[in-house]
Amino acid sequence: MSEKKCVLLDMDGTLFDTSEGIKMCYRAGLARFGITVRDESELDRVIGPSLYDSFNEFYGLKGDDLKEAVRIYRELYLTEGIYKLCMYDGVVDMLKSVKQNGNIIGLATTKPLVMAARILEFSGLEEYFDVVCGANLDGSMSDKCELINNCMNRCGFGDHNRVYMVGDRFYDIIGARQAGVHPIGVTYGFGCREELEEAGAEFIAATPGDVAQLFIG
Repeated sequence: MSEKKCVLLDMDGTLFDTSEGIKMCYRAGLARFGITVRDESELDRVIGPSLYDSFNEFYGLKGDDLKEAVRIYRELYLTEGIYKLCMYDGVVDMLKSVKQNGNIIGLATTKPLVMAARILEFSGLEEYFDVVCGANLDGSMSDKCELINNCMNRCGFGDHNRVYMVGDRFYDIIGARQAGVHPIGVTYGFGCREELEEAGAEFIAATPGDVAQLFIG
């Protein structure tokens, strides 16, 4: 892989384990409407899609109720939830390796841009990213394919064959395929190998180091 590549990365489940903060804020949003989450694993499914999609698809919230749940979530997330995360071992080395080989790195996340940018800043990862793309607070720009295309365009890449999307959920893989770029799955996040294979991942990495190996040489 001697040619320069454009490597796009998801955030939740790919760079960080953000599950503690996300689940805490989901429970708060659901509690407003008397919905109790009894099994913690039930909330695994909400990590990946946008807030609007998750609250609607999984819990049936619509209209003003949906907007209120999202408001409660974000209010708590910005003050507390955003700091309840843990960077996966090997992520910094992965980013350094990809960057040292002359590749462009972009962030393509359904997390609102303002939150994603803040996380990169306080975690110290901001310096590794050439472009950061996230959703808008009104729920727009949360489609993964749209995010990938936006990120790729901002990176100045027109050759889809040299663009790679790295993520842990089937949303990332399907979005990459729709955008016509290479889908790379990771199993150290919130998704499993079966999910990623069924979605059509070209390669599945077990560690950040495995991801880095794809772009060395």
